Amino acid sequence: MTQIQQIKEWRASTACGAVYEKLLQAIGTEEFGSTVRDSVMTVTAGARRVYLFEAKGRLETSLQYYSCEPGVTDLFPLYSKSYLQLDPIHDACRATPACSDLAYQRIRPSDIASAGFRRRIFDDAGIIERVSIVQRGSDAWRALSVARHKSDGYFTDDEVTALINLAWLALPMLPMNRARAETARELSVPQLEDRFGARFPDLTRREREVCARAAVGMTVEATALDLGVGKASVLTYRQRAYGRLSVTSPYQLCSLVSH
Repeated sequence: MTQIQQIKEWRASTACGAVYEKLLQAIGTEEFGSTVRDSVMTVTAGARRVYLFEAKGRLETSLQYYSCEPGVTDLFPLYSKSYLQLDPIHDACRATPACSDLAYQRIRPSDIASAGFRRRIFDDAGIIERVSIVQRGSDAWRALSVARHKSDGYFTDDEVTALINLAWLALPMLPMNRARAETARELSVPQLEDRFGARFPDLTRREREVCARAAVGMTVEATALDLGVGKASVLTYRQRAYGRLSVTSPYQLCSLVSH
């Protein structure tokens, strides 16, 4: 039977500090989802699938990030059309009726009533357990779901606790991550260069160019190609600019010019 439990009290361990810093630095960048995934791998013995998503209703979901084995993405349309409404995760959503409520759910294939859903999403792929942590936001539910393959065994209670700790840190960041990313995409690179120049006149032209590209998520390699300079030069300009601006990440760069 599906296990659902509402989280009444939560105290972060000191080990959460480093994870929290990494998540903060990744907000608004393409690395946010992978940072959550890497954190899942750090606090557990392994996971086959990781999903971050928001839901405003039973059939209105928005997948923010996913990491899964090859071929699973081919099942996404089938899941959305036929299985989403049958997913027991909706029971976890009902367990979080008020803003900031948080609950976790442990599901095994035997908990899935639909034979087709159970076979296509769980049994065929060797998935033996899924842990989902759901938090009620002001206008949507936010969730982290992590699925385990039979080769890794079932989640231990300590691993579930670690995933709850991670979700409590990461889930409130989802709206901020989306908003930061959208703001950065709305501004063109030349517009960002102008903003950096107007707000931080001590930056050189190259430093402004590198900062603008970092703020929209361009990698060092892509920036080097775009500007026609070497990667080492990009790293040097970025290091100098970060020092002048007292920042350490593209997210912090973006926050300087996104409003």
